[in-house]
Amino acid sequence: MSKINSLVPLVNSLSKGEKRYFKLYSGLQEGSKSYMQLFDCLDKGMSIKEAKDVVLKKKESASFNVICNYLYKLIISCVLHVRAGKTVSIKLMTDLLKAGLLFDKGLHDDGFLQLENIQSTAERFELPMIRLLALKMQLDYISNLNFHKITEKELIEKQMKVQELIRYSQHYSQHASLYQLLHHRLLHNGSVRTEQQKAELNDLLIAEVNLVSRPFAETFESRKNHLLFQAYYFISVSNYKPALKAFYELNQLFEEQRELWEQSPMDYILTIEGILDSLHTIRQHKEIDYYIQQLKRITATSGYPEITIQRIIFTYTIIVCLNKGDFRKAVLCQEDFRELLFKRIKLLDPGKQAEVHLYTALIFMGTGDMKKAHAHLNKILFESKLYSTLPVYRTFRLIHLLVHFELGNHDYIRHEIRSMKRDLTGNHQQAYELEKIIFRFVGLEKLPASIKERTALWEKTQKELRKAMANKYEIQLWKIFDFSGWIESRLLKKSFAALLKERFQEEKNF
Repeated sequence: MSKINSLVPLVNSLSKGEKRYFKLYSGLQEGSKSYMQLFDCLDKGMSIKEAKDVVLKKKESASFNVICNYLYKLIISCVLHVRAGKTVSIKLMTDLLKAGLLFDKGLHDDGFLQLENIQSTAERFELPMIRLLALKMQLDYISNLNFHKITEKELIEKQMKVQELIRYSQHYSQHASLYQLLHHRLLHNGSVRTEQQKAELNDLLIAEVNLVSRPFAETFESRKNHLLFQAYYFISVSNYKPALKAFYELNQLFEEQRELWEQSPMDYILTIEGILDSLHTIRQHKEIDYYIQQLKRITATSGYPEITIQRIIFTYTIIVCLNKGDFRKAVLCQEDFRELLFKRIKLLDPGKQAEVHLYTALIFMGTGDMKKAHAHLNKILFESKLYSTLPVYRTFRLIHLLVHFELGNHDYIRHEIRSMKRDLTGNHQQAYELEKIIFRFVGLEKLPASIKERTALWEKTQKELRKAMANKYEIQLWKIFDFSGWIESRLLKKSFAALLKERFQEEKNF
């Protein structure tokens, strides 16, 4: 199978250290190195088509598919070699293979010593599956050697340990499954919007409580899964203060057990993101910078963890700028992330790509550059059907209405509102109260001419907005964009940036 389409993201995801080792390793190889020429082209940012033209121009008889497949395999081998020296789980899996080779060569004592070391390290780093594999391999070779040098009591103890590890792995798997299912519902269905939807989460909540009450619940992994479940449950029901408390406890757990996660930091990164999201939602901005600095100290140098860190730093730096009405600083920040984030944005999953484009669009809305705001929204609304199933897609369409209102495209607005209402009916969903208010406001082709009429309309709309804001299930829209401030600025002819700055200062002094 050709690896042509996989090469560009693979090369883009490499760290400096991984690229350096790959080049050193390739330098030791003899013969033609068309694959190195291809690597250099991709590393410079060329497309596959451009790189193909360069490579085949110098060696027309070469098969481009063969070159791509060889380069792909070589990069993977080099990355594994680099990671084996840094990542405990990869090193232990490699050591398991080495142990098998030692037994095949008749070096039984060395093989058993290797397996004992693997089990000891796996126990220290809470890697039960690797520990189980090592113990089962040990028992297999003990059996093959006719139980040489082992008593019946020692054999039974090892067999009981296997059963204990199987029970622990089952418990861990069940707990992780509950958290993953809850997280999946949150990402793909969005937060609950009614008490009935909240009640539907009770099956997961009851199952999680039952698991916590069983043995093994005091291990790092079980405590981590419990707190992750609790935090995301509270986020799902828009109860952010208890969610923040759970994330704080989770952060403390991670800080106390750094060696257990430093080489695989994604759960810690997502914990920091959860803290930032909760702080932003309940408008506690003072601590946001502290946790951004925590992210910057994580030593994730390549791939998905590294690009995720850059995404989170970008998002919450921009959020603070938007909340302050400091759109000029937000533009400068967006430019700073051109290389760090935007050129590698395809490494992110569709939902997170959408989030980056959404906040970028809001920057340009704030500066009045509706053309750029429109372009970033269109990257999600019209470039791929993948995005249409995401909960954030509705928010994109809502912001899109505001942009078209600014541009005066009232025919499009009428058409889009009808389309959004049809989609809600077809999917058996109900509109947020805020959505209904926005529909009514942007549906006005002309705003009142006199300031008296505008003020009266604002006072009426403000009452509706306050009622919507009192519903905690509406918070998912409010935390993304200050729709109230935008409507007020348009009706009372105020500067949107100045109005946001004023509101931020009031919250700060409160």
